[in-house]
Amino acid sequence: MRIRMSWEDKPLWQKFKEGNTRTERILIYIIALIICIIILGTIVGLIGKFFSSGKERTPDPSPSEIESLYKDSSTSMAAYTGLGKIRTSSKPETDAEDDYGTLIVISPWFSYPKDDAEFFEELSRKRVLITGIITNYFTSRTKSELDSIPEENIKADLLSQINGQLSLGKLGDLYFTDYIFIE
Repeated sequence: MRIRMSWEDKPLWQKFKEGNTRTERILIYIIALIICIIILGTIVGLIGKFFSSGKERTPDPSPSEIESLYKDSSTSMAAYTGLGKIRTSSKPETDAEDDYGTLIVISPWFSYPKDDAEFFEELSRKRVLITGIITNYFTSRTKSELDSIPEENIKADLLSQINGQLSLGKLGDLYFTDYIFIE
């Protein structure tokens, strides 16, 4: 036994129009719009992940976490954050006149022996030299070269060059609070 409704042969939009009040139809349109927005947002998010560079940087600890970094060490360490943010650009990828390279923003900080006041003074005096070493490192390489070098190797190269210019002590480690390429 088959029950046949009287409006089965009508188009779907007409069935929808006749079966609901105006308020119900507005609510259904709002729900449909929300569902479309969710689906569209999901698609955009997935496409964005698919086309992203895939290189995610794990952030370095902040200078305030210096004690937890060296709690197993016999030497008490402090953080030197006197360089602030350094804004520079990479070497251009091509020789074209409109290629200026990629803007790079980094905020380096170093660990050094906490009780060494003379070494801190040397770091303060040589702040401009240290900033120049870091800036020169990034401006002498293209973005693709910098992307191909692991961040730990970049830090080791910079630390070696900076420690080569210091006479009263050596820096422990180099960290980046910010390490951003702006295209």
